[in-house]
Amino acid sequence: MRIKYIGTALVVGSLFLLGAGAARAAPPPQQYPTKPIRIVAPFPPGGTADFLARVLAEKLTQTWGQQVVVDNRSGAGGVIGSDIVAKATRDGYTLLMSAIGHAANPTLYKKLPYDTLRDFAPVVLIADVPLIVVVNPRLNVNSVKELIALARAKPGQLNFAAGGVGASSHWAGELFRSAAKIEWNTVQYKGGGPALLAVLGGESHLMFSPMPSSISLVKTGRLKGISITSPKRVSQTPDIPTIAEAGLPNYEFQGWYGLLAPAGVPQPILAKLNRDFNAALEDPSARSAMTARGAEPLGGSMKEFSEFLRREVKKYAAVAKEAGIRAQ
Repeated sequence: MRIKYIGTALVVGSLFLLGAGAARAAPPPQQYPTKPIRIVAPFPPGGTADFLARVLAEKLTQTWGQQVVVDNRSGAGGVIGSDIVAKATRDGYTLLMSAIGHAANPTLYKKLPYDTLRDFAPVVLIADVPLIVVVNPRLNVNSVKELIALARAKPGQLNFAAGGVGASSHWAGELFRSAAKIEWNTVQYKGGGPALLAVLGGESHLMFSPMPSSISLVKTGRLKGISITSPKRVSQTPDIPTIAEAGLPNYEFQGWYGLLAPAGVPQPILAKLNRDFNAALEDPSARSAMTARGAEPLGGSMKEFSEFLRREVKKYAAVAKEAGIRAQ
């Protein structure tokens, strides 16, 4: 009996020491963060997801005293970067800057390596982003009506640049094509940055580009902005009409970006992330950087973003059916 008691005591003691070591290895949520945080942007550098992530990373680095880094992991319409986050350690140190493609991908892909709703924890809705219809200046088009007329005169001959299957640029253009009853050649690129370069170089003729990525190119005349996808004009480009004003009265499209974490991150850490990102979105310098390039900072609760994301998944299933977009 004595030997058994000693053996049990040793085992219990060992477990206690192992538990203490584990506790030291994983600080309680109130101490978070204690090391660098990674925000995965599932698109190439130069796009809107990358821009928003970097604005917020700079602010949160100051707030937390820990480096917040942006990791661009592009490919498959955001699926590659999203999968990295879905399978990351559930400790709050790997986050995802998501966009509408995250809600649309369950409709666009027959099989995803993760569950769009179950495998992620919504943290906060970051921003609304209107898109601007940009054309190469060498294209003899100055308005939506002229673009539609040209596409009808040359069916299938215009190259429409999309920043990847399911990206906001893809959806906005396909909805326009469907509403205007025109045909063009959709060219998929590996993100908004490469798509913009293609329009700049004349490889493609036009793009529906998120404003933060293209507004400076429009203002300097390197691209021609002919219309805005939002329901009303934006202050940064007051002379550019909305698509509804310019000839398609029922057309409206807004891109969005939001922050996700892997499902299973402790609730106190998620709550801290929500509070601190909301504070960053209220910071004057961060807001100024976003609004100067056409993004509207949002924020809000985790519950609000969760409900929004569920609505978006349903919405894009219906939109894909309407626009004739099929799963790959």
